[in-house]
Amino acid sequence: MANKVEEKKPNKVLEILRKEYPFEKILLGVLGVIVLVLGVYILEGLRLTIRYTDLWIFDSPAKITAFSIFVIVIGAVSLIIAIWPFFVPSIAEMKKVSWPGREMIVNHSARVFGFILLLALLFFILDFGFLPLKAYLLEIS
Repeated sequence: MANKVEEKKPNKVLEILRKEYPFEKILLGVLGVIVLVLGVYILEGLRLTIRYTDLWIFDSPAKITAFSIFVIVIGAVSLIIAIWPFFVPSIAEMKKVSWPGREMIVNHSARVFGFILLLALLFFILDFGFLPLKAYLLEIS
């Protein structure tokens, strides 16, 4: 008889993370945020300024603004590309949801607003009732 070799089963969580959310996507997200912040700082011009203006792209304020907008767009696109795989399963699940109809929404909304009004009335009555007690306690002290 042949000896059975036991295979190690990989951790399911790590397996899912490696297949669906690789390290490169996380790195792209972090770098996207950094580039986005740098683009905003260049556009703002207070915290980060471009000193070498002899290059053709930095020789006027309009070109610096265009460059900073380009950097912001690159950062935003890379951030969206990095975050998108996290939303794909959510979109698939949202397609499975059975959404309530107009009648149910109106019914539930009316119940919620009615309960809020009831609680507001209760607190108003309690506040109105405790006003003489408050006035009495303020007179004593």
